[in-house]
Amino acid sequence: MYRQPLKSDRRRGQILIFATLILVPMLGVLGLVTDFGYMHYVKMSAQSAAEAAAWSAAIDFHQTSGGATYTCGGNVVCQSTPVACTPSITTPQNSIEHGCMYAQAHGFNGVNQVTYVTGNSSTPPTAPGIGTAPYWVTFRVAQQVPQLFSAVLGNTSGLVVARSTAALVGAADCIYALNRTVPAAISVGGTAALNSACGIFDNSNATCALSTNGGGTVTAPEYDVVGTSCTHNVLSPAPTTGVRPVGDPLAGLAAPASAPYTCNQTYPNGSGNGSTINLQPGVYCGGIQVKNNTANFAAGTYILVGGGLTTQDNNSIITGTGVTIYNTFDPNSANKNYNTFSPINIAATSSVSLAAPTTGTYAGVLFFDDRAAPTGNNCGSGNQTCADSYGGGATATYDGIIYDRNNGITMYGNSSVTANYTIIVADTISLVGTTGLNDNYSGLPGNVSPIQQVFLVE
Repeated sequence: MYRQPLKSDRRRGQILIFATLILVPMLGVLGLVTDFGYMHYVKMSAQSAAEAAAWSAAIDFHQTSGGATYTCGGNVVCQSTPVACTPSITTPQNSIEHGCMYAQAHGFNGVNQVTYVTGNSSTPPTAPGIGTAPYWVTFRVAQQVPQLFSAVLGNTSGLVVARSTAALVGAADCIYALNRTVPAAISVGGTAALNSACGIFDNSNATCALSTNGGGTVTAPEYDVVGTSCTHNVLSPAPTTGVRPVGDPLAGLAAPASAPYTCNQTYPNGSGNGSTINLQPGVYCGGIQVKNNTANFAAGTYILVGGGLTTQDNNSIITGTGVTIYNTFDPNSANKNYNTFSPINIAATSSVSLAAPTTGTYAGVLFFDDRAAPTGNNCGSGNQTCADSYGGGATATYDGIIYDRNNGITMYGNSSVTANYTIIVADTISLVGTTGLNDNYSGLPGNVSPIQQVFLVE
């Protein structure tokens, strides 16, 4: 017998139809949410890969390529248009390939999946706020992600792209004591005063790694100390202690020359009669003893093979612009006494006006001591100390980097107060007298410090 459908039956049928109609878009939305979540995960992975690639490439470049400016070729990869990383790199040939390997380690190794561009002495287009950088690299990571649930809506795949830029920028510090353990790695004694316009980094983990005694004072915009500080004056801002140690900031800078050396210049070391002596770049075996003369250094690189550079008192005058002085020795020389390493010893009362080059590989480098030089009291005859001394009267200027990785440096008198900038990198640093370190880098490449640090700028 036929029964007319009840109204409730019709409602149940309508609900089933509506539920079926709603279920499809709901599943599509759920699929979109799921797929977008997975794409976000891939995006985060790609971003990590891009940052790791950019950071590792810039770090490797900084550690292996020294100088304030760079010429394209070798480890200096210059590429203004995007180029893809070669898949499956096992032995990197340059810094960029180091970055590509890090992207590979994060799972991005497909053809054209990771690309890069670089620049030297230019501004990264993705980070214009940092200005001109001596070198920068940008990595871009892209991946097509197949869509799963949302494919029913026609979205078969999605593109994920990530990008990161690392750049070399001028360092904020200008005083680096590299010794890892000794107390007073940076010391200011007596009534001395160190007034620095740039930061101080003390690598020593000792108690009182940064120290003053006898009323000495220190003033700087920042202090980074691996150990602790003990100063008579209250440091402002307060020093940051317990920081991680840093490596030699100039480790990647190649030495200007290496043995065997051919002597091609001579200074009249036995002469001291008030003469004016005009010097030319070259190799000076036996060093330069200024005596009571005026020594005018023409622009260029001077290689001192043994003997170092010495002055005697206020009748010693040294001048030179665009000068780099490399202090070395020749352990294989037949005349070992003649070519034995000796330190730089410029008397506190001498007259000094020296400035480093502003262009080229050694832009900003004024004094450079051989990294293989002996240490302690093993220099010259009579157990002579290997430490360097830089003095000068109230008008003494050292425009540039003074670098002695192996030994200590003492600054005497009122040295460098009037210099545009002075940077000291040494095993230990002692200040005696008023020393002022400025940070006017105008005229140098990019108008920034010739010592560089790596920053992730994007």
